[in-house]
Amino acid sequence: MNTAATTRPTPRDQNPDDGHDLLEVIDLKKHFPIRSGFFSSQEVGRVRAVDGISFSIKAGKTLALVGESGCGKSTVGRLLVKLLDPTEGSIVLDGVDLAQASGEQMQAMRRQMQMVF
Repeated sequence: MNTAATTRPTPRDQNPDDGHDLLEVIDLKKHFPIRSGFFSSQEVGRVRAVDGISFSIKAGKTLALVGESGCGKSTVGRLLVKLLDPTEGSIVLDGVDLAQASGEQMQAMRRQMQMVF
């Protein structure tokens, strides 16, 4: 019996040059709270390190994120590998919503990710 005809390919099985979105970032935001004192938990403001960026990267392509110092490049990188949790927005990597990924899933996925500073 030929089972190859009945199985559907996953994104990883597809040709990397087929043009599908490997990474899709939609309205990504990361805001850090500003506290009123050293021991106070009262929030008096927010630093908007990343405020509503969206982009996608096709399989087999590369994206360079450039900008001036302090504009949020490193924060975006940390959000993409889930070292930081986003305030809002979604990150979908190869069909997996990273907001819903478990720690074990993220650990396996991080082996395939790399940031170059």
